[in-house]
Amino acid sequence: MDFLELLHEVGKLAKPLHSETLAPPTWDGTFEEMNVDSLDLIVIGLYVCDIYGIPESVGKTMQIKTPADLKAFVDKHKTKEPESVQAAIDSVK
Repeated sequence: MDFLELLHEVGKLAKPLHSETLAPPTWDGTFEEMNVDSLDLIVIGLYVCDIYGIPESVGKTMQIKTPADLKAFVDKHKTKEPESVQAAIDSVK
């Protein structure tokens, strides 16, 4: 599954009124460069933790600046893997 595509779709859920201004993520670009503020990042983190079965207590320890940081965090702590981007998004709508 394409993690960057999933991250972009989750970002659209987190910023529904501004989803058209959300820049597509790159591995090394910062979330700030994607037009994601700190509150948006918290919401994105909550969605991603839910999608990958990461406990809330672990999710609260997340300190990330780039999509690569988030992917490393997910790979370290995930307890499940979604079948597809669409299945992942459907699971948190």
